[in-house]
Amino acid sequence: MATFASFASIGIVVLGFMHGQPEGEAFHLTVAPVGPENPRNSEAAIILLEDGSLLLGWTEFYAGDGADHGPARISGMVSTDGGRTWGEKYTLVENDGGCNVMEVNFLRLKDNRIALFYCQKNTESTDCRVMMRVSSDEGKTFESPKQLSLDGKYTGLTNGRSIRLSSGRILLEAWEGGDSYCYLSDDDGETWRESQRVQPETGSWEPACVELKDGRVLMLMRTQLGGQYQSISEDGGETWSVPVATELKGSAAPVSISRVPGTGDLLAIWNHNPGGSARNPLTAALSGNDGETWNQFRNIEDAPEDAWAYPAVTWVGDVAYLTYFNYAGGLSLQLRTIPAGWFYE
Repeated sequence: MATFASFASIGIVVLGFMHGQPEGEAFHLTVAPVGPENPRNSEAAIILLEDGSLLLGWTEFYAGDGADHGPARISGMVSTDGGRTWGEKYTLVENDGGCNVMEVNFLRLKDNRIALFYCQKNTESTDCRVMMRVSSDEGKTFESPKQLSLDGKYTGLTNGRSIRLSSGRILLEAWEGGDSYCYLSDDDGETWRESQRVQPETGSWEPACVELKDGRVLMLMRTQLGGQYQSISEDGGETWSVPVATELKGSAAPVSISRVPGTGDLLAIWNHNPGGSARNPLTAALSGNDGETWNQFRNIEDAPEDAWAYPAVTWVGDVAYLTYFNYAGGLSLQLRTIPAGWFYE
């Protein structure tokens, strides 16, 4: 398998020419490194702004040891040069939860406002709420939150999710207990309802959805059954088929799913380590038949001393902007830009 070189240094790392790609298209940046007062920078998402700049949002842990329920806010930075450098950090959502706020998801609404979906964690196991805020000024500020999930439940999201179907419906992927499902909105986020829930035999978590070429919706789910499982909806996410195993084998960790511009192929990025538990390697695969089969398996990261998790992809032209965090030396947020052609080599 081909692989990128791995780097442990903090700051920008230019990979140089990647198989003949023009300079500047492919690079790697530790975009939010950990420090003494900042034990973890993790789950992230990127959205393209109206002026062509990029808004990055991520979970910034500002105290404790970086455990999942430690104190954290959602922070943001803007880049005006394609992600090579970033402006000053600012707060998108301050920590108003009993534990933290985390799991950034961006979506452009029909009136051009930006929706931000996230989790407000109030306890470690009984109270986690799905929240929505909206920005009318391109992410500089966000309005007061709207709660989408029910009280008295621990309902989770994952970063880099939320899609709009060709019908206009919004799907926001969620999980609760061992159930994967979606919140659905047909009025551009004014009101929401739950879809049918999906549960393989040992449960599923952290789903990711994509609309297929024939209008159906594919859901991929994290499981403890040796890899990603999938379910299909033929009614825009209302109901779902019985989940089945896919060729995307690996540890119990979430997957990113997106569609490659130009070719229309599906791109999955996940931890492809059949039979293993470590989140190593971080692998990409393509499907030209809407998830029926997968090929072109290529490792993005595979250094033996490290691990990587929670990938999310935003396409800007034919370049994938991939965020994820690594483990060696502390949980630091990484950014890679990968031209579409690399996935096919």
